[in-house]
Amino acid sequence: MIQKSNGFRWAEQKVYKDNPGSWKSVTRQILLPNNQSRAELRYFEVAAGGYSSFEMHEHEHCVVVVRGSGKVRLGDEVTELELHDAVHVPPKTPHQFQNPHEEPLGFLCVVDKERDRPILLDSEGRPKTSD
Repeated sequence: MIQKSNGFRWAEQKVYKDNPGSWKSVTRQILLPNNQSRAELRYFEVAAGGYSSFEMHEHEHCVVVVRGSGKVRLGDEVTELELHDAVHVPPKTPHQFQNPHEEPLGFLCVVDKERDRPILLDSEGRPKTSD
């Protein structure tokens, strides 16, 4: 299966996730959604000033920056990301992608197609409780 791109658009662009307030200005696309692979390839784009949820889960991520630059928080460490940097997010590792820059931060992300749901974390890395 081949999916042609149109710039940084391969598939229908969707809102990042359904947890308002835990993220800002992030979209996602699932590339090759009907393949027979056990992995899923996704493209996320974080607009200027945006960030993904601070979360953790049982599955790992493999990420490659393909557009712009930004930051990744892994546990308590925040590291600058540049074009073509690769990030491994191990299982159960609190993580968040941030874009403090003017240009979009875009990255490809490979995960297991069958995976657990994320656990949202507070700024200290503790699971958030519902009010």
